[in-house]
Amino acid sequence: MSEQIELQTFIASLPEVETMRLPRGVIFTANRLLYQVIETGAEGFHKARQWRCGEETDVALVPGSYLARFLPLVERGRLLPIFPTRLDLTDRGDPIIFLFPDERMALDAAYLDVALVKSGDAYVRNHGREPAFAATDGVHVFRIYYYSRTIHGRSTQISIAPTEKTLQFRHYTRGPMHWRLLPTWRDATPWLDETIPTFPVVGSE
Repeated sequence: MSEQIELQTFIASLPEVETMRLPRGVIFTANRLLYQVIETGAEGFHKARQWRCGEETDVALVPGSYLARFLPLVERGRLLPIFPTRLDLTDRGDPIIFLFPDERMALDAAYLDVALVKSGDAYVRNHGREPAFAATDGVHVFRIYYYSRTIHGRSTQISIAPTEKTLQFRHYTRGPMHWRLLPTWRDATPWLDETIPTFPVVGSE
C-alpha cells in the first residue's frame, strides 16, 4: 500500500501539460501508463504510443481531430523528470549499480533512463559478459543494471574476482520513482532481499 501512495504522490508532483503541445519523442505519463509522442503532423495529426509497445496502444492527442475518431484520446499528461546530462545518472561521477529481479525489468529501466537524458548522448549496451546492461556513452559507464533471472526464468550468476575495488549493489526499489511506471515493474519480491551484499568488481570498462 505504501508503494502505491508513494507513486501517487510522485505522479501528482509532476507538471501537467496538454499533450497536443508536446514535441515528438517526449515521454509522458497518463493513467499510470508511459507514452511517447510519435507523430506531430499538421491538422491535428498528433499521436502517442505506449512506451516500448506496439501500434495497438496508439492514442490521439488532439480533441476533435481525425485521429480522435478512431483512437482513444489522451488530452493531458504529466512530464517525467529529465536528467540534464548523462553524469546525472551517476553518484557524483561513480556508476550506480542496481540489482533487478529479472532481465526485462532491468532492460526497460535502462532504456527509460537513457531516454530521459536531455543531452541524448547515452545508450544501452550489454555489460560485458555479466548478466547486466549499462548506460554508457561508449567510453564511460554511468549506470549498471544487473538482473537475477533471465527472460527465460533462469537464475543468473554474477562473476566475482579479487580486486581492490568493490561493487555496491542497490536494490532496484531504491531507484528513481519513474521506474515504477514501467509496465514490467514489480514491487519488492520476497526472494530478492533488501540487503544486497557487496561483491568485488570484475574487470573494468
